[in-house]
Amino acid sequence: MRCPGNNMDAIRCNQLLDVAEELIDNQGVVSFRFAQIAKGAGCSTNTLYKYFESKEDVLVCLFLRNTISSQIPLFIKENPDLSIHEHAVLSILFTFEAVKRSPIFNILRVVAINSMFWQLASSDKVEILKNRVNLFWSRIKRPLENAVARGELAATQLEIDDLSQALYFFLAGATSSFESKLMDEQYFTANDDVGYRHISRLMNHYQWREPITREMMQALSLRISAHLDKAQANCRNCRTCLSAGRQSDCNSELIENKNIINS
Repeated sequence: MRCPGNNMDAIRCNQLLDVAEELIDNQGVVSFRFAQIAKGAGCSTNTLYKYFESKEDVLVCLFLRNTISSQIPLFIKENPDLSIHEHAVLSILFTFEAVKRSPIFNILRVVAINSMFWQLASSDKVEILKNRVNLFWSRIKRPLENAVARGELAATQLEIDDLSQALYFFLAGATSSFESKLMDEQYFTANDDVGYRHISRLMNHYQWREPITREMMQALSLRISAHLDKAQANCRNCRTCLSAGRQSDCNSELIENKNIINS
């Protein structure tokens, strides 16, 4: 099932996704039915099937339009003064701030990337999903490789791979725990300072020319928060989703950032 090819289709598709998201808010991701989307949008089921083959297609698309991969490029463009150190933690901090604002984003992430689920979506949606997941991994890994190339980080390729995975696994565990609300405070504390400490320990286990600091991450989080307050709603649409899907990795963004070597 291909994505919208013109502006009118994109608008209609977004309307259907808005209804689906409201259904999830009210009924949960498991309980809502595919046909309810058409009823809520005031259209026929034939119109719904024009854009989505199944409930799985809808949930994949909801995840895709909520991903931070479609929002980070705009933030980088608006903040050309980001340092290599800030680029290195940008995806992690951006995700934390996005989850705070939209718990449904994390629910969709957990559901959409489950292999028992995404394999039921149409092949075109699966291809976009795979691209987006790998794009996010690149947004964690490429800045580390760039830091090595700039002499800011002394690390082998194996160490970069290890650090990338450690950051991603920490992010996945922390956001899932934050959203579940199941853990007692003795096991999990949803506190920004705790998160900054974990990230700095992971990062500073490796040889940075200058350490990753809590103060830097706190300042960057405030900038991200201000950006999301202003721009998040405008990013959640088919146009930005498709734009993000055409990116193979974040190298071009790093190259275009003329001030990236600033610390």
